[in-house]
Amino acid sequence: MLHTLNFMAIRPLQILFVLFMLHPNYSNGSENWILEPTGNYEIPLDFPQLGGLSAINVHQSGKRFVTISDKGKYFIGNIERDNAETIIDIQIIESGSLLNSAGEHLSGRNTDSESLTTIDNQAFFISFESNHRIMFHESLQAPGTFLPKHTDFKKFSPNKGLEAIAVNSKGQIFAIPEEPPGEDVDFPLYKFNGETWSIFSRFPTSGSFLVTDSVFLPDGDILILERDYDWSVGFKMQLRLLHLNDHTITGQTALLSLNSGLHNHEGLSLWQNESKQFFITSISDNNFLPFVTSEIKEFKLQKTNINK
Repeated sequence: MLHTLNFMAIRPLQILFVLFMLHPNYSNGSENWILEPTGNYEIPLDFPQLGGLSAINVHQSGKRFVTISDKGKYFIGNIERDNAETIIDIQIIESGSLLNSAGEHLSGRNTDSESLTTIDNQAFFISFESNHRIMFHESLQAPGTFLPKHTDFKKFSPNKGLEAIAVNSKGQIFAIPEEPPGEDVDFPLYKFNGETWSIFSRFPTSGSFLVTDSVFLPDGDILILERDYDWSVGFKMQLRLLHLNDHTITGQTALLSLNSGLHNHEGLSLWQNESKQFFITSISDNNFLPFVTSEIKEFKLQKTNINK
């Protein structure tokens, strides 16, 4: 199993090979997708430590989750659902601080963890803003290992860095910043080959929406979560599907756009229930405001018969 390996002594290219061997191998296809809302759940305000949530991973058929905050904290919990897969309750079973490469608690500008993607629901790649970087953690309790940086990472604004990372079924790591770096107009989609990052392709912005997370779908396309803010309605969220082949982005499809009001959605996860139906979970960042709850939105992800 992955968690028995000493990743601290493994080079990035070897990490990529192990990731390829262990990542779920969903079959590719040409299906498009539609979303069906299945419910909202607001984390009670008597969970004050569950603030600033910026990423989520749901697994074990929707019964277990991992989330991280932008203060470098992690939380592992159980999810109770009804027969319709709607969340009834959550329980935190473990929490702690992410560790730096020396095994110490993160501090200062190193704490702003924003996105995570997982291998075998045990090992994690986690992206950070402020000190823009991606770290590999053999477990959430283990010290981090630095991945190399792309030269663009120096161009990111302190609070507009690597908001989205995702791994596809081939074990390839992709990353997207919250906004285009420097003077760029389009978003870059970075790809890691095990040694270096390159710009796989670019895609246009959607008005003033900013990218907050991403996840690969079973057919190899990437779903991105974006948010905007309008003083008249509050936060807005949208889900945009980027169609990929082996070399570039070939198109895009808007799947969802809605007003989320007080809820600033920043985390995204794909999971399957025991019947092998796909679901999407999104979680919001309440910015540690004592009067704002953190919200979980969920959708059933269904195939259509329309070809791309």
